[in-house]
Amino acid sequence: MFSLSIALYYLAALGTIFMAARYMFGSLPTPYHKEMMQRAEAPMPEILETILRAHGRNLGAGLLASGVAIFLFTDMIEPGSNFVVRLRPVLVGLIIGVPITVYTRRLEKDTGVHTPWRVSLGLLSVIVVGYGLSFL
Repeated sequence: MFSLSIALYYLAALGTIFMAARYMFGSLPTPYHKEMMQRAEAPMPEILETILRAHGRNLGAGLLASGVAIFLFTDMIEPGSNFVVRLRPVLVGLIIGVPITVYTRRLEKDTGVHTPWRVSLGLLSVIVVGYGLSFL
């Protein structure tokens, strides 16, 4: 089970890094941002696009740092590692993943526009299951 646990930690790290790349190098504002503005019958001025692009790039940088931290902390875990060493990647995942999941889900609820909170919840689930398995 230990190997599966480590594999799940690495999967969560790579998923986080993939999402980081999407926000750092992808098209911003995203289609869901544009759909929210259309549903609100509000124009999307250029300054708003600039703001969303900057926030998205910052989010990408935070996700990249978190993904790399999860990866590096996972690399330090050995079968005999104590509770704290095994917990480090999970803490990084929770610190970045819980707010993203909660607030992006709330945004979807408030606007009725599909947002990517499910990806964050999925990555959180993977890392928490990995943590549980690390003790079996």
